[in-house]
Amino acid sequence: MTTLYAYHPASGEYLGSRPAQVVNGRELTRSAHATTTPPTDIPDGHAARWTGAAWEIVEDHRRHLDATGTPQGGTPYWLPGEGDDWQSPPRYMKELGPLPEGAVTEQPQKPSALLLDEAREARRDAILSGYDAALAASLTMPAEMPTAQDVAVGAALFAVEDADGLAFVRSTHAARRDELLAAVDAAETVEAVLAVEVSYAV
Repeated sequence: MTTLYAYHPASGEYLGSRPAQVVNGRELTRSAHATTTPPTDIPDGHAARWTGAAWEIVEDHRRHLDATGTPQGGTPYWLPGEGDDWQSPPRYMKELGPLPEGAVTEQPQKPSALLLDEAREARRDAILSGYDAALAASLTMPAEMPTAQDVAVGAALFAVEDADGLAFVRSTHAARRDELLAAVDAAETVEAVLAVEVSYAV
């Protein structure tokens, strides 16, 4: 029995096969949008397309719907030449064929200047938090988790008992804080920022 290989009327994409219809004992081997020529093996990520005379194998980067109608697979890509950047959602092909010229399959990275600014901001926050923690620890030892009230009471007692000592503690921690902040401001790469170790003598 003859097998017919159907293709999409517009795109020519291979849709599947079926046996030729038999009428009055005769096979009908001529059918709209079908051919008796079988397609060659179709590798993953490709599809067969009827040219009118033969099958051709073309790239297929489209998404396909699963049994629940959810898009699956496909090749995500971005077009930096058309303005796609690190914030742009991926694009997906809707037609058969290769990706557009200039397409990249890895999402563009954030600009290095922005990454550096973010790293500096995060390190500054850590430095300032570390300063507050170091000052609190110095004023409330041996408390392990001092509250704001503990710090206020500790500072008041310290000021009464040793005003010079309180000033020394504050200036020591402040100097270390300013040293760390200056190092972060001077860092010219993300790696250099991350190399700034946040530590205080307590």
